[in-house]
Amino acid sequence: MIRTVIVEDDFRVAEIHGAYVSNIPGFTVVGTAHTAGLAYEMIVDVKPDLVLLDLHLPDEHGLALFSRLQQLPAGSKTDVFIISAARDVASVREALQLGAAQYIMKPFNQKQLAERLIGYQFAKNKLSDSDEISQDEIDRLSALMRGPRIAKTMPEQQKSPTTTLILKYIEGRKEAVSAVEVSDELGLSRATAQRYLSHLVENGQLDLNLQYGTTGRPVHLFTLS
Repeated sequence: MIRTVIVEDDFRVAEIHGAYVSNIPGFTVVGTAHTAGLAYEMIVDVKPDLVLLDLHLPDEHGLALFSRLQQLPAGSKTDVFIISAARDVASVREALQLGAAQYIMKPFNQKQLAERLIGYQFAKNKLSDSDEISQDEIDRLSALMRGPRIAKTMPEQQKSPTTTLILKYIEGRKEAVSAVEVSDELGLSRATAQRYLSHLVENGQLDLNLQYGTTGRPVHLFTLS
C-alpha cells in the first residue's frame, strides 16, 4: 500500500485530490495538510511513501518545503509529486532539480492523475522487488515515472507462452478488456492475470485505461499499445 499525504491550501481541492488517490487500488491517504508547517510535522511523524505537494501554501512556498524534506534522514524521506498551477520555467526546473517524481499542472482530471500514480506504483514495486537492475529496466522505469506512456519494447526472451496467449486474446478483441475477462476466458487465476497484465503494461506491450462509474473504484481496462 502506498501511503500518501495531500498538501493543498484549498480545503475543497484537497478533498477532491484525496478522493482521486483513494480510488486507485494500492493507494491510501494517510493525512491532509493545508499549510507547510503542518505538512512538515505530519510527514516527519507519518513517514508517507508519497506526497502530493501544492506550491502556493499560505506560510511557505512548496518548493521551500520540498527542499526541507530533502534534508530529512533517509528513513524519513518521501517521494513527491508537485501539483500546481505554476507554469513558470523556474518553478519546474527547481522542482525537477530537487527530485520531484512528477510535476502535474492544474487543472487536471482524475484519469490524468491516476495514470501517473499507477506508473509510479509500477516503478516503485519493480524497484522494491529487485536487488539489481539493468540499463534497459532503468530506462523503462524512468519513463514510467515521467508519465503514463512508456517504451514499447520487450526483449524476446521475456515472452512466455502465457504472455503470448494474453496478447493474442487482447489482439482479437475490438474493445478494451479487464483482468477479470482475461482470467475467465483464458482459465487463469485473477492474481496471475493481473500480474501478467501489469508486467505487459510496464514493458509497453499494453496500455492501461481507467473506466470510472458513478461510485466505487475505477475498472482497469487493457488494450494493445
